[in-house]
Amino acid sequence: MRNRIRTALVAVGCVAALAACSTQDPDAGKDGANGDVKTGNGVTGDTITVGMLTDLSGPFAAGAAVQVTETKAYFQQLNKDGGVCGRQVEVDVRDHGYDPQKAVTLYRSMASKVVALQQVLGGPTSAAVLPLAEADGVYLGGHGWSSVALEYENAQLPGTTYSVESANAVDYLVDELGVSKGDKVGVVYFVGDYGNDSLAGAKHAAKERGLEIVPQEITPRDADLSAQASALKRAGVSAVILGAAPGQLASLAGVMASQGLNVPIVGNTPTFGPSLLKTPAGPALLRNFYTVTSIAPYSLDEPAVKDAQRLYTAADPDGELGWEVPLAYAQAELLTVALKAACDAGDLTPEGVVAAMRKTADLDTKGLYATPLDFTDATQPPTRTVYVSRASADAPGGLKVLTTLSGPSAKSYKFE
Repeated sequence: MRNRIRTALVAVGCVAALAACSTQDPDAGKDGANGDVKTGNGVTGDTITVGMLTDLSGPFAAGAAVQVTETKAYFQQLNKDGGVCGRQVEVDVRDHGYDPQKAVTLYRSMASKVVALQQVLGGPTSAAVLPLAEADGVYLGGHGWSSVALEYENAQLPGTTYSVESANAVDYLVDELGVSKGDKVGVVYFVGDYGNDSLAGAKHAAKERGLEIVPQEITPRDADLSAQASALKRAGVSAVILGAAPGQLASLAGVMASQGLNVPIVGNTPTFGPSLLKTPAGPALLRNFYTVTSIAPYSLDEPAVKDAQRLYTAADPDGELGWEVPLAYAQAELLTVALKAACDAGDLTPEGVVAAMRKTADLDTKGLYATPLDFTDATQPPTRTVYVSRASADAPGGLKVLTTLSGPSAKSYKFE
């Protein structure tokens, strides 16, 4: 197993430095070229097809478009460097518009044509597709950070969970931002796997740290959060955690500022977009917004993050610079490591990719994630450490990293 892990790490090192080294070992791909590797859906003698079910027309459309651009750029570069197992990687992109029913229909239409799903963006869409992909033995990555993924052997969680993020958020509020025992913390959250997971982590941490949670449930269709902001002000909250999308963050921050509710807002990974700093909510965000993220923000000065930046700016010089860039790069790397390991094991079937992913441990992603990742236990996230960042007008991508954190509440959170 150590040798297999070492091979995977070498692969990541090369992929993370695409401009500097080739991922094509002198002996790599020989089995594939000779037809000695077992193959199945999505793999021919020349190509490997991976799928993306993403949100190009729903609440996360802007960030999803960035991820599609970066993912395609990643695999184009990988193909120039020799591909995987003697084959070129092709990406089949479909738009589900954040609609679970549409996501299921699209999955069924493409399942027999792909070896793996690079992404199923969104909590409700992922929850709908995950059991189908598990039944088919299909790898599913890039599905957000909902704890529901820990129920599935085939799901590769790209970081920690929303629940652990929010537990870390509470720990940071108490230890660094002056929230005290007995204070109230608001949680504004999407109903469903994403928001409910964020709320669960905040509740756990609040119990650990002697705080009271004031929950405010919303849906992705809610664009005006005036009522929620007013309720939080009446409750006298000392901080707010947000498990929603950028549109809701802009509304909440703007209304809170207009009502004089000047307290920290801490968002889960998907809540922020740099374009928000150019909206009327910008000053409030610069004053009060923090985020806890599994993935490195765009501005982080780490080797693989810089490689992600270079790929993206070459592919879309005028594109929005956000955390979605390193995320898409990281997700493509995670799948690439699994594909390479599956090839080395002689089983490039969907089931072989899942098996290879589950043998990956101590995976150093050169700054994309805050710690090495361990995917050998499907019931636990591969890390519990997050990046803590603050809104910044000077940082590329709008976020400046303050620290990394694995707080006491995040460490003690248990998955039922």
